[in-house]
Amino acid sequence: MPRKQTITDEAILAAARSLFLEVGAKASTRVLAKTIGISEAVIFQRFGTKEALFFAAMVPPTAQMEQIFSVQPGTQSVVKNLNIISDGIVAYFREIMPVFLALIAHPAFDLPTFLQNHTMPAAQISQRLTEYLRAEAALGRIQPADIPATVEILRSHLHHLAMSETIGAHQTNETKKAIQAAVKLLWQGLAP
Repeated sequence: MPRKQTITDEAILAAARSLFLEVGAKASTRVLAKTIGISEAVIFQRFGTKEALFFAAMVPPTAQMEQIFSVQPGTQSVVKNLNIISDGIVAYFREIMPVFLALIAHPAFDLPTFLQNHTMPAAQISQRLTEYLRAEAALGRIQPADIPATVEILRSHLHHLAMSETIGAHQTNETKKAIQAAVKLLWQGLAP
């Protein structure tokens, strides 16, 4: 009779992600097993190989789009809305940046294979930002300028801010000012 499962795969993956982020891909499955109170054999029974465990653990968390894009077109000022959205995007990029950097640093990482199984969060964010700006343009609150270029400029800047924080080239307390400056500059091209 098989024994009852006492730890979920999600709990193993959460502990593995933590260990991989701390130590890197070379982290020991033996240390992981000891940390979470299971045998190393259980890890391999469930995930097959250390590499499979790594890639399962290091999938970037999904963006909470409804939370990031909680503002409604036509409410508040567009500048205020873009600042709120931008703060949410940067917060999400902060969360995924260490995971994604560890993931792409693995020698067996293959972007085309990854993209077959996962959607890139940046693409989802760009799509939602485009939808928001088009809705504001339909209301006459912004010029129907080159919205795709505006989206990519803003998303790229926000991604850069989070990356810079992650590698220590930019301080978190400077980010808010950088976001506001970028939105103010973009507004000059978007204002009706």
